[in-house]
Order: sequence, then C-alpha cells, then structure tokens
Amino acid sequence: MTGAVTDSASQGIASDDLPAYRPRSLRISAVAFLMLAVPFLVFGGMMFFLKARVELHCDPGGCQLFHLSLLTKERVELFPVADIQRAFVDRNRSSRAGAEPLYRPVLETVRGKFPLSYRWLDSEAEAERTVKVLNRYRANPLATQGRSLILFHDHRRSPLRVGSAFSAVGVGLLGLSLWLALKLRKAPANPRG
Repeated sequence: MTGAVTDSASQGIASDDLPAYRPRSLRISAVAFLMLAVPFLVFGGMMFFLKARVELHCDPGGCQLFHLSLLTKERVELFPVADIQRAFVDRNRSSRAGAEPLYRPVLETVRGKFPLSYRWLDSEAEAERTVKVLNRYRANPLATQGRSLILFHDHRRSPLRVGSAFSAVGVGLLGLSLWLALKLRKAPANPRG
C-alpha cells in the first residue's frame, strides 16, 4: 500500500492522548453553575427564616405574642391581660371574582391590633374558635387555674416545602459546580486556555 499517511486527529478520530474536554469550557461551566446555585440557596434560606407561626402565651400576669420561623423565635409584644380590649374575626374579600371571603383572628389591645394568624384562613369556624377562646380567657383569666393559655396558628409547612426544594436544587447545582472544578484541576494544562 502506497499513499500518504495522515494522523488520526485530522480524520476526526479521537486520540487517547488528547483530552476529551477543554479546561476553559470547564472553568466557564463551573462558574456558571456556581452563579446559578446562589439564588436558589439564598431563597431557600430565606424561606426557613419566614415567621409563619404566630403564638399567644397568656398567664394571669400577662400575655406575650411570638412570631416563629423554622429557625428563629421573636417576641413581638408583651402586655398585661387588662390591656386586651377584644378579639375579633377580620374578614377580607379576595381580589378574584366570585372568590369566598377570607378570615383572620385579630387581637386588639391598647397598643394596637395584632393578627393571630400569619395567613388569611379559608375557614371562618377556625378563626372564630380562636376568638371565642381568647374572649373567654379575657373575661376570666383565673379560670385556667394558674395554667398558661397558648393559642397558635402554624403555617410553616409551606415555607418548609418550598425552602427545602429550592435548597436541594441549590445544593445540587453547587455539587455540580464543585465536580466540574475538581475535573478542571485534574485536566492537563492546555496552552490555548
């Protein structure tokens, strides 16, 4: 056989000594996935700090109102039982046409009005139950025989699901970015960059 011999790289055949990827594209991909992971991690973390549980602790000496997230607890107000003027159900019409009204229990004190639920409730009975218990306690704080009254509305499940999903995507993207960075470290030096 006579003829010109050509190398395998010029014929489009992959050679064993050439890398199958370029370090420059790996570097760009690693940075891109890292930049993409940051908003997911930040938003996921924000959801874990969303104060979606409202608690009212009342003793014969006074009441404390707390807002809780999955990770933090903040005391919003401290007031004596005598400062409670009333509890009532606040009604709100949804902006959607033909939508049912929404309800939220509200505590009114001499210092202002405090919602006892993070979200508006679909059930008037649930909001009314909280109001009845609180008004009964306000009328006779000693009826609990020295025990504390604790009322709460917990809406932390939705932020937990959303925050977990966003955090999982962010961690996955961060892992992919780290994997590409490790692959870049193992890549042979390419003079073209």
